[in-house]
Amino acid sequence: MKKRIFAYIIGIGLFSNAGFAQIKEIGDEEITITKDRKIELPKANRIFEKIPPIKTESKEKKMAYTFFDRKPTNIEEVKFSPNTIQTNSVIKKDETNTGYPNYFKVGLGNFGRIYAETYVNSAQDQKLVFGIYGLHNSTKRGPIYGVNSGSSNNEVKLDGKYHNNDFEVKADISYDRRNYHFFGYDSTYNYQKNEIRQTLNTFKFGVGFENTKPNPIVDYSLKTNLRLLNDAYDASEIDWGTKFDSYFPIIKDKVTAVLAAEAFITQRTDNYLENPTRKRNLFRVEPSFNVDVNRFNAKIGFKAVNEYDEIKDVNSTKGFPTITLTYKTPSLTYFFLGYDGDIVRNTLGSFLNENPYLVSQLELENTQKNQEYFIGSRGQLFSGLSFDTKASYGFYKNMYYFNTDDADPATRRFQVYYDPNKTKFVNVSAELNYENSKIWRTNLKANYYYFETKEFEKPFHRPSFTSRLGNTFIVSDKIVANLDFYLIGRTYAKDPFALEIIKIPSITDLNAEITYLFSKQFSTFVKLNNIIGNKYERYYNYPNMGLNFLVGANFSL
Repeated sequence: MKKRIFAYIIGIGLFSNAGFAQIKEIGDEEITITKDRKIELPKANRIFEKIPPIKTESKEKKMAYTFFDRKPTNIEEVKFSPNTIQTNSVIKKDETNTGYPNYFKVGLGNFGRIYAETYVNSAQDQKLVFGIYGLHNSTKRGPIYGVNSGSSNNEVKLDGKYHNNDFEVKADISYDRRNYHFFGYDSTYNYQKNEIRQTLNTFKFGVGFENTKPNPIVDYSLKTNLRLLNDAYDASEIDWGTKFDSYFPIIKDKVTAVLAAEAFITQRTDNYLENPTRKRNLFRVEPSFNVDVNRFNAKIGFKAVNEYDEIKDVNSTKGFPTITLTYKTPSLTYFFLGYDGDIVRNTLGSFLNENPYLVSQLELENTQKNQEYFIGSRGQLFSGLSFDTKASYGFYKNMYYFNTDDADPATRRFQVYYDPNKTKFVNVSAELNYENSKIWRTNLKANYYYFETKEFEKPFHRPSFTSRLGNTFIVSDKIVANLDFYLIGRTYAKDPFALEIIKIPSITDLNAEITYLFSKQFSTFVKLNNIIGNKYERYYNYPNMGLNFLVGANFSL
């Protein structure tokens, strides 16, 4: 949920380019406020840190007026190990709150699009605050085959927070229903839409408890989340994750002991499999020490990770040393380098977030990051202009790729293929963020990826380059404009029926929005998506919509 919302422009949001509609968790760029224990800038998501690109330690500054909606999964940069950001409909009382915390947004567009979104929040000047969020986003028709590529997303969420001087408790409960179709089939087939329809139902419940004392002797936080997922093909997954963080000062302002622990208990059921129910658990414990000496900081730790898979008869524990060395200049520019390793969880839910057009009976396996060496820098070049860069090199085992399933010639859905060999990877990322101007704010992100493939001819459906440029222009007191541009490098797929490597062209996606503010409580907007009009393919045989638009109004109370 967006934490800072101008009543003037509430409701600004991109809508889907793809047959797969925008989605909250994979669809919105939620703005979260977290209590940082150290300077660490995690990559934002667009969904997830999902491809083994490494976790970027770059925290994107959020800009007032700017709402970079996550693009549909089809054109998202592929990220590894997604960092799911919880929607939070409770609007904070801060300098951007104009006194109208509730709003309703409606819009209509081509392809039979209907859009409606609402937030209803309690008063924000009390210890207990809560909010209700609702969303409907649907297209009757899609990029090809008319109604056979239509999609819809419906979501409802209730969340709240209780806080005082000593602690803070957060809780949320949500239900999300997504409908779309497997429209990648050849035109020689003639399907009815109900024959290729997929429905994902996701129920989530989360609770978090955090110490908020100003100068605690021991600091800590505890979060637990439960996710229940099922689809139209008798597949389901129960995923319960709990995370605990604690900080123990040993020498004040010099040495701190840190203990982080995670537990994930997962049960996947697929009635089409020989063994329909499968337990897959992962436990991680990471003790570490933070040492500060003048301008130098060192974080030295060790991860112990246990993974358990009932069907594959896996029950092993691996250890990964971790170290990060940081130097801080007088101008607050940080230079860092380090070493890391881990096991990345892959679940049915995480795969469907990354690519919704998957076959049933997926084989689920985790990916091991054997080694990662990284170096980088972050800071401010001058007032308002911040940067973050990072370069990484390392090895993964059991890296996964998506490609058309050779056993599915009809709908051409995708299978997950794992490379059991050691995969060398390189990732170079850079981000610039400028937000000092009163009339213009901009954010630029770019990533280069390289994966050395041994089992496969190419790193199927993994782009070598991704970038995003977002801009917000405050034209006048009544007009606000957003302009954003996405570029995703070419990818490769293998057609299992023609037995040839397919080169999928690069993706260029330009979007614009203009909002006119009639008053503090009423505005209208026009959104143009995919202005260039290319029916590009993020996944082979699944084109996105061409030029599409949304026209609507926002009401705040």
